Amino acid sequence: MVAIMSISPPDELLAMLRRGSQVFIIKGEAGTGKTTLAMEIIRSIEEDGGSGFYLSTRVPIDKIFSQFPWLKELKIEDKILDARKTILPKIDKYFIEFLTSQDFLKVIYSKVSQEKKKPIVIIIDSIDALKADLDIPSEDFSIEKMMVEISGRTGANTIFISEGVKETKLDYIADSIIILRKKYINGRVIRCLELEKTRTTEIKRPVIIFSIKNSRFIHFTSKVLEYPTKPLNVSIPEENAVHVSTLIEEFDKILGGGFEKGSINIIEAGRGVGRDYRWVSAPPALNIVLKKKPAFFIPSEGYSPATVRKWFEPMIGKELYRTYIHVFQFSATGTSSAKNIHVIDWADPVTDYKVIRETTSNVLDELGTEEFFFYIGADTLEHLYGAENLKRIIGRLAKDAKDSSGVFLVVVKTGQRILDGLDHLASTYFKLESLAGITLFYGLLPATNTYSLIIEETEEKIIPKLIPIK
Repeated sequence: MVAIMSISPPDELLAMLRRGSQVFIIKGEAGTGKTTLAMEIIRSIEEDGGSGFYLSTRVPIDKIFSQFPWLKELKIEDKILDARKTILPKIDKYFIEFLTSQDFLKVIYSKVSQEKKKPIVIIIDSIDALKADLDIPSEDFSIEKMMVEISGRTGANTIFISEGVKETKLDYIADSIIILRKKYINGRVIRCLELEKTRTTEIKRPVIIFSIKNSRFIHFTSKVLEYPTKPLNVSIPEENAVHVSTLIEEFDKILGGGFEKGSINIIEAGRGVGRDYRWVSAPPALNIVLKKKPAFFIPSEGYSPATVRKWFEPMIGKELYRTYIHVFQFSATGTSSAKNIHVIDWADPVTDYKVIRETTSNVLDELGTEEFFFYIGADTLEHLYGAENLKRIIGRLAKDAKDSSGVFLVVVKTGQRILDGLDHLASTYFKLESLAGITLFYGLLPATNTYSLIIEETEEKIIPKLIPIK
């Protein structure tokens, strides 16, 4: 499914923290985003009217503010504390003085017990470094147990940041365990937040996809949206002699300006993606049509001229739809009274290809243009003609594309036999995959990192976007 982007911790996590007296562990290897998530928790709690304390046991506070400059807007410098043990005198205002675990706990209790704003969150980053500074053996959980007692007495939430993901005795003390991981799809990094355990809330999303951008924690929530409910919020770019814009900013950057005219491009829709590929394939067609040039469609299997109409007519109106959107329908007996629906007799692939070519040429002559967009649902053609005949059609199409000013977009489904050896015919090859209910996008040709396909909505417009997962 497409996603909604939120610059915040997941709602499930914040809901648990609002209850108070919760003990969390956030685990992960170095570089998985633990500190960034911690800072977003502080921000969310402060903006909700609560109070967040962050104790750094590894990194100097000036580096914290340098890495997260937006923290200064919250004006909570007195709550971002340096809990490192050093041999030098502590002259910085952020330092807290302690020599033993008892000293440390007294400082924490003093600060928390005097705090009036609720909920309260105490984040220790990391508990491993704190115990090392205090010469506490890793298997000794006395300081963690005392922090749990402080949480119980004051109603504060305690979050332990822990290096690594191994199970420890601390897991049995915690109310909730969150693990941040880096996973890989075809060699591309995906960031995942796993809700391993919660005592107080049902886990509806055990895995949440997230990204980090400009030191902010961004997570993605799935959304079912098969058709545009509002017009796309796009500005139509000026004419370009080489490219046709996809109307998706990040996609155009990947392509160096858009799809090249005279190119054949492939989008592979993986299992679980459903119809989300249309949010990537429809905008370039819209761009062409709004410039009063034709877009042709051989719909993917299971779809019809009515599907194409349902997608485009609300955005461009009946007149543009009837004039510039042309749909090929395969039927041995059917006819259509609509001028923009062209019925193909389904004779044989060679004959049908000639008919499609002639029809396309006639429409271009009638409209007085050489530029066009052509969507091809490869599963439809494979079902009609078989994989080997379809490969010949795509091969012929690739040759014809080079001599045209059109953009051809072929949508294939994972599992189709035609996939073998198809990539060498294409100018570009992109893939959509589903993970944890979120549709992910990446390029094979050109090779790219992974993006989340998201939809932003305003009161009047809808905007498809690709958000990098970094």
